[in-house]
Amino acid sequence: MPRIARYAQALGLTTFQSKHLQSREDSPSICHSYGMNFQDNGFYFQNSLSSDPFTLVEQFEGCQPDVAFNVLVDPSGDQSLCTNTELTPENTDMLSTCPLLKNQLVSGNWSIIIISNNGDGEPLAAQRDFKLSVTPQLTSTVTPTIIATQVTTPIVNSTITTTSTEVALIPAKTVSIPSATVTPTTTVTPRTVTSTSTKALLTINVPTYTIDVTQITVTKTATCKLPTRPAKYDGRAVIMPTVGPVADLIESIGLDFRRELARERFLQERAERLALVERAPDPQPLWVTESNTNKWGTITAISTASPIVATYTSELITVVTQTPPPVTVPYGVVTAKKVTVTAPTPTKIATKNILATVTTVTKTIDYRYTITSTTTPQAVKDACISAGGILH
Repeated sequence: MPRIARYAQALGLTTFQSKHLQSREDSPSICHSYGMNFQDNGFYFQNSLSSDPFTLVEQFEGCQPDVAFNVLVDPSGDQSLCTNTELTPENTDMLSTCPLLKNQLVSGNWSIIIISNNGDGEPLAAQRDFKLSVTPQLTSTVTPTIIATQVTTPIVNSTITTTSTEVALIPAKTVSIPSATVTPTTTVTPRTVTSTSTKALLTINVPTYTIDVTQITVTKTATCKLPTRPAKYDGRAVIMPTVGPVADLIESIGLDFRRELARERFLQERAERLALVERAPDPQPLWVTESNTNKWGTITAISTASPIVATYTSELITVVTQTPPPVTVPYGVVTAKKVTVTAPTPTKIATKNILATVTTVTKTIDYRYTITSTTTPQAVKDACISAGGILH
């Protein structure tokens, strides 16, 4: 049995070298591979609730027309053969689908091995290592806040005071002097009779507010966020593929294996390399809007309108007592009986002003809130996955 076949039967992992591998960095014409959605030393999120297959997207550069075998290596070192990718045209996204679903993945260190004969060119044997965080997709609920504006109209009081004077007359004194008969006359003016009427200066409408929320649902297509190709191509493969026809291909393209590497040692070395990854996994949060408007918060904003000047008049009545000059009666002459004449009764109307009458008016604030729901047509989803993008 050939040496390579014996290695393929053994489940231990093997490092290999070749006279013609892409690790010859001094030869820019060598066939190189680049990870797109999963890049070397990257840290990525995967939704454990998704039943979509695990896919990887890669590009090639400087390669001949041929296909590449893609082998996925899980945290335990077990391998799965994914679909082949074309090496040409170069700088073009190539999609490979693996036999694992996203809900079958586990968090930990993963690797992808890329092996190709590269037509008549230099063979390709590359590897990219990355970390996965496999958890349920985080859902963030956004609760809108409604701002209701309440307009308050202040009232400025203005007082005008008017003064009126009433005259109260007392009977005149009678003085007798010698004269003829006279008839003294006294005029009595009754006090002013005031009638009162009540008048409201203004009517104040005090508003109370209710909020009527109308939800408007708008549907938009998800946006695909495309990855950026790394500046550095994938490094040399250090894991010997043990699945599918890859082992036979390795022998046919003349890869020269130097030493065996135990699975535990490879896993340890891969973990040490990926331990240097410090950034957090790429998140894929799902943002939704709370549809129950009873849970929405409300804020009342007070707006002050121009003030209303409420003017009312008060009346101050002053009573003045006047004594008329004495009535002179001639001395020695018979004085006739005194005649009292009553003047017309003065009247006036006093208006009693009250500030205002208050009327409550209910106003409804029509609040329209747009809830945007994201839908993804299958064609858009497929195109995004094929380009290694993330839908959001």
